[in-house]
Amino acid sequence: MASAFINHVTIFMFVGLLAWAAISDFRTYLIPNSISLSISVLYPAHVIASPVAVDWPHAALAALVVLAVGFALFAMRYAGGGDVKLAAAVALWVGPAYLPAFLVLTTIAGGALAVATATHLRFLRPLPDLALAPDEASALKLRTSVPYGVAIALGGAWIAIQIFN
Repeated sequence: MASAFINHVTIFMFVGLLAWAAISDFRTYLIPNSISLSISVLYPAHVIASPVAVDWPHAALAALVVLAVGFALFAMRYAGGGDVKLAAAVALWVGPAYLPAFLVLTTIAGGALAVATATHLRFLRPLPDLALAPDEASALKLRTSVPYGVAIALGGAWIAIQIFN
């Protein structure tokens, strides 16, 4: 009984951290490392308290694969570092069973966010702090970037609902 309660608390904390990441990325174009680290550190409590067996070795492998692919995307300047770290931390919770669904949902949410950002939503978001950009070209790219942490958080929240049920 106490184990199920602890598991529910860890899932709620996971969702809270995802919400914090989404809000932070939307407002500042940055996802603090502490969020991704907290999501990763919280995972063992979920593994221990879960009423069903959690395939944590394969979940760790899934997270490493997401981190490696994300690192390649970051190196090619297609993804931000915070987004990559958040996606890898969420992939740990997702595990291999839900990884395809998580990637599809995150991609769909990211596409919708890109359309919204390119149109109406860009007027609602504050301009990024130009101190984040080393030069004018980077500042222009930053102004047109998509806060993909929001999409990752939405995909992760969907997974949390699946885990909770």
